Amino acid sequence: MRALAIAGLALALLAPTLAAGGGAPPCASSVGDLVVGSAHGRIATPCGAPRGLVVILHGYGHQAADHDAHLARLAELGFVAFAMDYSGPVDGFPLRAGALDTEAALAQVRGEWGFSHGVLFSVSMGTAVASMVLADEHGFFTAWVDSEGLSQLAETWAEATALAPANGFAKLAAQRIQEECGGSPAVAPGCYHERSAALRAYAFEGLQEAILLHDVNDGLVPYNQGREMEAALAARGVPTEFYTVLRGEAGHEGTTLTSYGGENVDGLAGHGDEGDDSQAMTALGFRLLEEVATGQHGAVAGHAQLVVDRDLGTLP
Repeated sequence: MRALAIAGLALALLAPTLAAGGGAPPCASSVGDLVVGSAHGRIATPCGAPRGLVVILHGYGHQAADHDAHLARLAELGFVAFAMDYSGPVDGFPLRAGALDTEAALAQVRGEWGFSHGVLFSVSMGTAVASMVLADEHGFFTAWVDSEGLSQLAETWAEATALAPANGFAKLAAQRIQEECGGSPAVAPGCYHERSAALRAYAFEGLQEAILLHDVNDGLVPYNQGREMEAALAARGVPTEFYTVLRGEAGHEGTTLTSYGGENVDGLAGHGDEGDDSQAMTALGFRLLEEVATGQHGAVAGHAQLVVDRDLGTLP
């Protein structure tokens, strides 16, 4: 279904050309490969002069191509948008490699288009990559949308280690995190600190606003990590909006915390799947990203608290 959706979007982008019949084809936005040295990703470019730049940092087990439809949508809205694969195994935690790949691509894209600032979107493990990108890029990103972000790597390692005896996914995650840092948090505290955005907000120069969203029943990156990120940004003086997500569309629940105890809580959204646009976290994250990028959201001020539920809507 995902492939069909992307194919359908491609046909929609080509429709004006097909309808024109003859003569010079009208301009159309496009999605294609982005190659920077040995690094690979996906990039979308708009028809005509771009309105701005959006960079997507994907999560654990995902690839840049998983976001082709989102990149295409951003190009339709007038943006250059790209996402990089992280050098290393798809089931790994190549966080520093992911940051370096993204920064190399950013340098190439900036050199071609001349962007002075951009919008950053990170999801799940991508937030650990964002910890380094935001610090390294010295104020380039002025707005950040962070969905179910892994903002404390040592906490995630501890949780995965605790679940490892009974959960193969958690066991592999703990192993991959240790491979990234060369050991546990006790052995390599500096590595875990560098990859923990909630500990590094002091280094996010130029960040003017942040929107964070987290499901209250997240079974992969617990809700408290979103709150820790929010507190760190508030201490840094960055205006924030925090969206607590409750129930999503039935049948599209992600990984929930209560599922580990055998309970099936009605509709609580859980940790989203980046490939499922009907999942509450995925849908909300990309809606907010579009609003922020296009200016429809309005400036973030203070530290607003919102709750999102499938039946109740969005509550202040």
